[in-house]
Amino acid sequence: MLHAPTHERVGIVCIGAFNPRIFQPAWFASQGLIAADEAVEVDVQMINNDVCVFSTDWFRLEVLDNRWSITSLSTPVFEILRDLALGTFSALHHTPIERVGLNSNAHFEMPNQHAYEQFGHELAPKETYWEPILSDPRTISLTVASERSDKHQGHVKIRVEPSAEITLGVHLEVNDEFHCPPGSSSSEWFVKLLTGDWDPHRTRVQQIQSNIIDKAWEL
Repeated sequence: MLHAPTHERVGIVCIGAFNPRIFQPAWFASQGLIAADEAVEVDVQMINNDVCVFSTDWFRLEVLDNRWSITSLSTPVFEILRDLALGTFSALHHTPIERVGLNSNAHFEMPNQHAYEQFGHELAPKETYWEPILSDPRTISLTVASERSDKHQGHVKIRVEPSAEITLGVHLEVNDEFHCPPGSSSSEWFVKLLTGDWDPHRTRVQQIQSNIIDKAWEL
């Protein structure tokens, strides 16, 4: 049984070569990727030749010359966010993209104080290494990385730490990273990735969440 997160945000990060000035709200509206009235109502932090940062009521976009990032601000808009990224680089199909991260940041509330504390001890046992040298040692953050088990190059990283947003909460971050296949230099591989691998990615995230959080609830 998967205990649903209190809230979850997803993000898509691309590493490559970008022209930040292109990605202003008017461009997205001209491509039919966001509504014209939405483009007018965005909160623009900065747009120039070096950086583009703006937010709508449901996503935040940050673009540098080597990094393109979009993050959901409300749920559930995961597939809509995927479609926006898909439409963006279908239009800009010559854009070089070297690496892609499909990310999830979810916050789960533990059933009680005991389960919350015991979960930290289970993740990082204290008796052998920490109790002899520290007073009341506690788990602050744990990151575990894995090679990919599918056809893609890259890795999966999982970070677990106390939630800064909910009481007795656990923050579970999944970074599902993909590397550009040999011989590919444009964003076409990224478009194919979002088309064919988004659902397996979301399934993988849910399996990771279930395996970790469900066991925590049993403590």
